[in-house]
Amino acid sequence: SVEQKSWLDEKTLLEQWRRQERLNKSDQLILVRKKDLLTTVDGALKQLQTRLAGLVELSRKLSSRDVQLYELKTELDHLIDDARGVHFEQTSPSIFSKRFYRRIRIEQVLLIRDNIRKMVQLYGRSVRTHIWIILFSSILAAVLAMGISFSGRLVEHSNRWFSFSRRPVATSLFVFLSLFLLATTVFSTHHLTAYVEGILSVITIGMIIRLSGILVDDWLRRYLLLPMACILILTHLLKIFHVPAILVHLYIFIICFFGVLWYLNIVFRYYGKLSGINLLLLHTAGIFSLAIVVAESMGYGSIALYLFRSFLYSVIAALDFRFLFLFTQGLLELFFYRVPLGILKKNSTILARQCVPALSLFYIVLFFLISLVNWQIYPTIYDAAASLANVKFSLGGFVITPGYILTVLLVVYGSIVLSRMLQALLLQEVLPRYGAEIGVQLSITRLVHYAVMVVGFLVLLRVLGVQLNKLAILGGALGVGIGFGLQAIVNNFASGLILLFERPIKVGDMIQVGNDMGEVKKLGLRATVVRTFDNADIVIPNSDLITGQVTNWTLADRHIRVKVPVGVAYGTDIAKVLEILQGCAENNPMVLNQPKARALFLAFGDSSLDFELRVWIAEFTDRRLVLSELNQDIESEFSSAGIEIPFPQTDVHFRSLDDEVLEKIEPTLSGG
Repeated sequence: SVEQKSWLDEKTLLEQWRRQERLNKSDQLILVRKKDLLTTVDGALKQLQTRLAGLVELSRKLSSRDVQLYELKTELDHLIDDARGVHFEQTSPSIFSKRFYRRIRIEQVLLIRDNIRKMVQLYGRSVRTHIWIILFSSILAAVLAMGISFSGRLVEHSNRWFSFSRRPVATSLFVFLSLFLLATTVFSTHHLTAYVEGILSVITIGMIIRLSGILVDDWLRRYLLLPMACILILTHLLKIFHVPAILVHLYIFIICFFGVLWYLNIVFRYYGKLSGINLLLLHTAGIFSLAIVVAESMGYGSIALYLFRSFLYSVIAALDFRFLFLFTQGLLELFFYRVPLGILKKNSTILARQCVPALSLFYIVLFFLISLVNWQIYPTIYDAAASLANVKFSLGGFVITPGYILTVLLVVYGSIVLSRMLQALLLQEVLPRYGAEIGVQLSITRLVHYAVMVVGFLVLLRVLGVQLNKLAILGGALGVGIGFGLQAIVNNFASGLILLFERPIKVGDMIQVGNDMGEVKKLGLRATVVRTFDNADIVIPNSDLITGQVTNWTLADRHIRVKVPVGVAYGTDIAKVLEILQGCAENNPMVLNQPKARALFLAFGDSSLDFELRVWIAEFTDRRLVLSELNQDIESEFSSAGIEIPFPQTDVHFRSLDDEVLEKIEPTLSGG
């Protein structure tokens, strides 16, 4: 060791000094001091050798223990493999055979009674032994229930947390027991005894049934949940009371047989009404029930028990995590709603919804790990997580692992959520204080969105292991690509930036491009979306808006002039017509007083005297309505005043006609 080497070096130096120096009588003290030092060094070396010998012996023993542990682990793995192989062997007679029922004895039924009595006594002793822990847990659950009940007054009725506050006791017990069972499964090295875990699971399932009345709206889930919960409770009771295996197999067959009948009944009666997750749940339950019935019928009792147990445990985990997910979402809504910040309170539901993907991913991963343990693929959650973490594959020089994928997803998700939060903050809290127009606000938030996404992209590249200083090479390659095939895209991108900064058009403007007119709904970097009056969305490339002619009817304001052309018959009093037109404009409430409406006599037409009424209105979108109302008022006033609106007239002159035609029309002309 380093310490031993240091003492040896010290001893060597002292011995060399003694050999080299010639001591006189005055140096006797120095000689004595040297001897003392040599004695000290020798003692230190002996102590170090003794300690090193102990360490060597300890190391040897540890190595021996490691070998023994490795041998035990190997033997245990072989036993697990053998146990898994038993599942696929015929371990009992068919449930339809006489041999199966000959194995049932009256003593087995009496044994159940004795087991129930023993379990009751065991629970009594356990309660008396852990009375203080039970009391403390009950007090915590009661305090949690009171807090949940009180917090319901702090949120709106539409908030998800309000639903939980209506069942405070059930919510408190469900959360308390679920977290306790989850913690003992994931973090504790000592598993709960079967009867304790069973009774806690039964209480948890009962609380889920209680909460489902206010949280589960779909009738099929309720229709599926109640029978499944009853089966889960009964199965746990059979496990707690140590029912004999032959009776357990009979119970499994009966339950699954009626499950198949229930599945067929639902399929034939409601199949056309089912879709999505409901249909998936229905088919999953039906397929497992049928597989277990077939396995029991053929004598494969072990595989039937394995499927039944694993499927039920997976159902329990799925129900537990589903309701924990809803509880967490409601808790987030409560948190955002009560934070003393206006923007968080107004958008509490939206913010909680933004957290849904992260929550879903967390609970899905946890459910997947627990399912691997329930299906006996791995003995513990840590083994399952370690095995999945070691899964890797190469793609283009990159080593892809589950942690790698999760990191990428979190970076992308975080960038999107951060962008949305900043946009909401700017639109609702910051920009309105400066009186900015809605178009300006949208342009600024759009630029912030692009900036956040660019930063997120750079962070993602760093996570992927791409050196940022190598982006210059990528930029050169991108420039070549732009020169050959991406000119239009880059042109639209540059035009989009021009539209955002110069703002010749804004979101909400009424524009006309060619024969298409509509309202600008979205200004993107590549294209702009315009919605016509027929509710059709037109996607216009930004370069067309920059290089082409665009009519913006509402660039400065939304005021617009409406022209109403009208013609009257020759001989009509012109002053009277102008008076009527002016009166119609003044009597319409949608016509502005300033600028004033004007009635003009424009021309002598071929068939009429041509007039035009010009009025101003405040809103561009009302122009069709105002035009219709003015036309109706003008026609009504002209009719009352006896003013005629003539039809177009045409004079026809005949230069020559055939004699036969003259003979036919002569009587008509004479009669005229």
